[in-house]
Order: sequence, then C-alpha cells, then structure tokens
Amino acid sequence: MKDKSAVSALVVVVLAAIAGCGDRKSSVSGTVTMDGEPVKSGAITFTRTDGELVREGAVIQDGNFRANVPPGTYKLELSGQKVVSVRKQKGFDGKDEEVPITEELFPEQYNTKSVLTEVVKPGTRTMKLDLKSGK
Repeated sequence: MKDKSAVSALVVVVLAAIAGCGDRKSSVSGTVTMDGEPVKSGAITFTRTDGELVREGAVIQDGNFRANVPPGTYKLELSGQKVVSVRKQKGFDGKDEEVPITEELFPEQYNTKSVLTEVVKPGTRTMKLDLKSGK
C-alpha cells in the first residue's frame, strides 16, 4: 500500500507542477490615439528586447487593443492605413468603382523605427498610447 500512496503523491506533485507552468503571459490592454482621435484600425506588435525573442501582435480596433505577452521589456511597432485619396477604375463587372489610395498612418518613430518601449510585468497591464503625427 505504501508504494501506491507514494505513486499517488508523486502524480499529484507532477500535475501541480504542470498546472503551474502555464503560458505565464501577462494580459495587456490599452488605447491608441493619433492626434487626439482613436485609431479606427491597425495593429500593434510587441517585440521583446530582453531575454528570449518574442513577437506578439494584436489588432487595434476603434482605438482599443488586447494582447497576451510574457513579462519583459518590449519595443512597440504600430501599423495602420489611412485613406489619402480615391481613384476611379473599372471593376470586374465593367462598372466604374472608387478605390481608396492609402498610406501608412503612423510616422516611422512609431512604426519601422519605433522609439516606443514598454515594460510588461506579470499580471494585468493597461497602456494608453497618445501619439502625435508631428504635423
């Protein structure tokens, strides 16, 4: 009987250890505004700058996003499109249609050459990104 209870105790310890491992991610939510206006749609990418390489992304919709990332220090890269003009062209059905012409919404200091960093600690984190276009 001792062997059976020892095995049962070992199984409990192993299961507890496995359950405790989890994905150990922090919940990060926040808002993104550009020149005081909520960003209608876009994406935010978290790239870890310390420890093991991690890249996680989230969708920005109506100025809000939610991501799950392991704790660490991250560079934030934002991307999105804004309509700058419209052109007319023939559609597949032969009818005229308007096609939006877009360009990157975020200046490079928030995009390809981002200066935005954030330290994510274990647990839940709320961020507020109030960005300026520099116009």
